[in-house]
Amino acid sequence: MTQAYNSSRRLLLGGLVSALALAACSPVAYTAPEPDLPARFAADSPARRAGSNAWWSAFRDSQLDSLVQAGLARNLDVQTAVAVIREAQANARLVGANDLPQVQLEGAANRGISDSGVSIAESSSATLGVSWMIDIFGANRAAREGAAAQVDAAYLSAEVARLTVASAIATAYVDARFYQQAVSLTRQSLDSRKRTLALTREQDVLGSVSRVEVLQAEQLVTQAEAALPALEMGFDQSVNRLATLTAGHSADLAARLRKGGSQPRARYKASVGVPADVVRVRPDVRVAERNLSAAVSAVGEAEAAFYPKLTLSGSVTPIDLAGGGSLKTWGFGPQISVPLFTGGANKARLSAAQARAEQSRLAWQASVLKAVEEVENALAGYNRDARAVSAQSRLVDNASESVDLARTSYELGEAGFFPVLDAERTLLSARQDLADAVRQQALHFVQLSAASAGGVGVSAK
Repeated sequence: MTQAYNSSRRLLLGGLVSALALAACSPVAYTAPEPDLPARFAADSPARRAGSNAWWSAFRDSQLDSLVQAGLARNLDVQTAVAVIREAQANARLVGANDLPQVQLEGAANRGISDSGVSIAESSSATLGVSWMIDIFGANRAAREGAAAQVDAAYLSAEVARLTVASAIATAYVDARFYQQAVSLTRQSLDSRKRTLALTREQDVLGSVSRVEVLQAEQLVTQAEAALPALEMGFDQSVNRLATLTAGHSADLAARLRKGGSQPRARYKASVGVPADVVRVRPDVRVAERNLSAAVSAVGEAEAAFYPKLTLSGSVTPIDLAGGGSLKTWGFGPQISVPLFTGGANKARLSAAQARAEQSRLAWQASVLKAVEEVENALAGYNRDARAVSAQSRLVDNASESVDLARTSYELGEAGFFPVLDAERTLLSARQDLADAVRQQALHFVQLSAASAGGVGVSAK
């Protein structure tokens, strides 16, 4: 028996020496990738960082500020993202527990008839067991790194959710104010057209106008009346969207917004800086990088499965016997597990982990390209919006003056009625186009702020 024990001991020690010799085979080392980016954005000026992510404050609109704050506090997507953080933290603690010694206490009690069948025999025992798996080849270390990366990704995903909610609220608010302005303009035009129609009918009684001119005036009134329902529905839908994003009530929000308010316009000239800075602060790009790190750590875990596992374990079991006697047993020693044949399972797991890491790398590259494209598109729109608003403002002034002149000429009998109708149509169209230009400028500012993760410069206009 001694000879068998010595043989087993030599085999165990030989395996331990071999395992230590392979300890240099560590899991896959991870280095954060560097994106290939242009030196600067095509339409951007030098960066002037705001130093704050509250980019919506550039609108200087207290209603918008309160809506964004309510959304960040109550939105269900944000709350879900926070719950994901708690789950990732729990998983990280679970993975970290694998590096600590595992201690178990078991107890048992027995009562039965003795061998002689005359007396009752009782015994009790308690076993204290300790086991500790030594992380020679870095499997646990890779698991910890992967879990930490997943925690980082969860935090960053929450930032993505907050940024998405804030931009969605700002977009819905801009739309609501646009439809509100469009409704107001249409009603003003409707009142003007009704006055023109009344005047035309008076002239018709006097025989000064034709029946065609009366019909034209009635058509203009009907057109304005027909346009109102769609605009009012657009306002209601925007309010409903705001209610969903802020977990509020549509009726309350509609009452607040109907008290009045102009279309929001950003009071700052946008500047987001160089692409490298944008990519550095974009939470979705950072999520993709953390997911890549976790995937690479999973490759390290899969590689470590090819190597032996060393576990130190021991136990102590005191046994109380009937009649006051006691017995104590104990044991301590290393155990080594060598994966000699797994039917190709380890190779398959490694291949799958490597494929997932490649997918994560491609996803990260795609997120970088998407970030640059979104900023370029938003800049291209925003940097041209000011010219569009200025041109539309001049067009409204000219159209308004044309209506006044045409109506005066008509009332004095110096011109026909058709120029008045054309001038009124042009004026309403110009006012609607101006409102839409202001809306587009605000939306592009929101898109630019979201695309640059709130890192928009705040040089005053």
